[in-house]
Amino acid sequence: MKRIRVGIDVGGTFTHAVAVDNDSLEVLAHAVTPTTHTARESVARGIIDAFQKLQEKIPEDSKIVFLAHSTTQATNALLEGDVASVAVVGLGSGLEAVKAKADMTLGPLELAPGKFLNSRLEFMDNRDSAETIQKNLQPVVKEGVGALVAAEAFSVDDPSGERRVMDAAATLGVPACGTHEMSGLYGLRVRTRTAVINASILPKMIQTAEMTGSSLRSLKVDAALMIMRSDGGVMSLEEVRRRPVMTLLSGPAAGIAAALMFLRASDALFLEVGGTSTDICLIKNGRAAVKSAQLGGHPTYLRTLDSRTLGIAGGSMLGKRVPANGSPKSIEVGPRSAHLAGLKYSAFADPAMLEGPLKVVEVTPFPSDPPYYAVENEKGERVAVTTTCAANLLGYIKPGDYAAGNVDNARKAIQAVAAQIDMTAEDLARGMLERMAGKIMPTLKQLLEDYDMKDRAIKLIGGGGGASAVVAFVAEKMGLPFEIAPRAEVISAIGAALAMVKETVERNILNPTQADITQLRAEAEKAVIKMGADPATIEVTVEVDGQKNVVRATATGSVEFVAQDILQQDVGEDDRLRTLKEASPREESYALLGSTDFLHVYQSQRTEKALFNLIKRTRTTVWITDGRGNVKLQVPGGIVQESRGEDTFKTLEAVIAKYTSYGDAGARVPPLHVIAGRKMVDLSALNAAEQMTTLAREELSTVAKEERVFFVVHPS
Repeated sequence: MKRIRVGIDVGGTFTHAVAVDNDSLEVLAHAVTPTTHTARESVARGIIDAFQKLQEKIPEDSKIVFLAHSTTQATNALLEGDVASVAVVGLGSGLEAVKAKADMTLGPLELAPGKFLNSRLEFMDNRDSAETIQKNLQPVVKEGVGALVAAEAFSVDDPSGERRVMDAAATLGVPACGTHEMSGLYGLRVRTRTAVINASILPKMIQTAEMTGSSLRSLKVDAALMIMRSDGGVMSLEEVRRRPVMTLLSGPAAGIAAALMFLRASDALFLEVGGTSTDICLIKNGRAAVKSAQLGGHPTYLRTLDSRTLGIAGGSMLGKRVPANGSPKSIEVGPRSAHLAGLKYSAFADPAMLEGPLKVVEVTPFPSDPPYYAVENEKGERVAVTTTCAANLLGYIKPGDYAAGNVDNARKAIQAVAAQIDMTAEDLARGMLERMAGKIMPTLKQLLEDYDMKDRAIKLIGGGGGASAVVAFVAEKMGLPFEIAPRAEVISAIGAALAMVKETVERNILNPTQADITQLRAEAEKAVIKMGADPATIEVTVEVDGQKNVVRATATGSVEFVAQDILQQDVGEDDRLRTLKEASPREESYALLGSTDFLHVYQSQRTEKALFNLIKRTRTTVWITDGRGNVKLQVPGGIVQESRGEDTFKTLEAVIAKYTSYGDAGARVPPLHVIAGRKMVDLSALNAAEQMTTLAREELSTVAKEERVFFVVHPS
């Protein structure tokens, strides 16, 4: 019996579903349906339709062991202002109540230009009984409020007051959430703001989640339904009912999950290229970059992918740009796409449409748009000239690729426009791609700068149907290697199928102790186990922000372990080294420093010249790869020290002592990773020796006495 993981990606136009073999990661089947934004069941209808079509394509004796989908619903609701009215039920007493009332009175929150979320405050005494709270809420509910937020200062320490409000709301049949559910951090105003956003989409998201869940149960699907989170993991249906705000940016999160699990990216820029827009995310040390989201310029406690969306993609149309000097050769690309203009790409059109005399016309897809070029035949049929057409003409898109089209078609259409503006077809096509790259490269460079990626080997990874139209040319311009994901057109659905259960727990703790870190780690681990993660697959990362006094534990784990044999396969030293060299082509030599049963430690060298080649410097980098040569970690200038399992913690203490530096701010412990078995324990975000040894003991308690252990020290 085949074990199958199902992933469903709900896009703006289409909903894609894929079936992935749990043991081989092979994509077994793919189905697509239109996304049903306007159906009575909302997007749930499209999810079910896509799933039913997929069921028809997979073997009858298959067992679905995992099912997850992304969703645009929360994002769209906020962008369109389609939100419920919210009342904040504030609790407090005495002098504390004065400050609490000010923090809970938010004013209008701008969701999108011209779209605002308004909330009202109903303040009550925190000493009131549950019965009194319920009685006081009755007139609020009768006025038709859509959802409630329970808010109280210091509820992260004692949430009982907020829970009384939530219980009363449940009795009255109104969706509610508490600020303590949004974050474990202090900061009542930011917690309340996050909870108000969450509450505003509660009714719609709960309704859709219930419809989707009940429909799947009627189809006799035993696997629990998971939904993509904004940080690249998945969450259970129960969690969505509580915190739907966590599904914001769910679409880009699915793509990045595929880059991490399916493509095993370590340090990369991931570009998911559609027809109209491109989502860009950065991966560092095998983790997606995340940030605290803002809404209308206001901070929230929502952790999301640092996803940057640009209005340039595979379907971006050739436009007319007239600069100050009036040069006829000045061109524009995007932001309008052929899809939104209702035109076919010339490369994908019926060849008959481009036979005979062609004329160039200017079109304005929307009244406020600048002019775009289209090519029209004698019958009045029109096609667009897009970046995909230009990339096909210049050979950046290879035969068999999803974006591969009719090169002769593309040439005819581009030649027609080129003749009108006194250019060759090739020059016009290259000019289009140059203009496209000019819009994308600044964002890529900014991400590399923001996350301190200098001196690292980086590659571009392309996903989405338009990936080949964009990524190959941009990589060429930046001098970087690139990879187009297999089945790039359904990469987000694959990502949903392979995503890990994830939860982050954070607290404000001044000088966290060993007990604090152990408790927080256990809380995060317990949360993902509750959502169905296999305990054997769980990894926990702990970060300590000494400036903000924030401790954050992030746990990830797999539901039904994914392709264990595939992920642990060892291809041998020659093939492994070949893969490493492809990922880091500028390095001149490599040496294997040692291996665990699953991971391999290399050190590379290269010579750099400066000051007119008068000065030569030798640069070294430490690389950790899996058995297939995929880079799991790179540390420029890193130092490696080996130990054995029985001496792990003695060696750790010695390494910390040796590489601790001292300055005006006191002692600074060295950032480092510990490599043992299949584990890479990240201690680089901790700032005290006690914290490092505590987390190491939690993560490495099962290391055998004779097992090889490697300490990789990062340069300070």
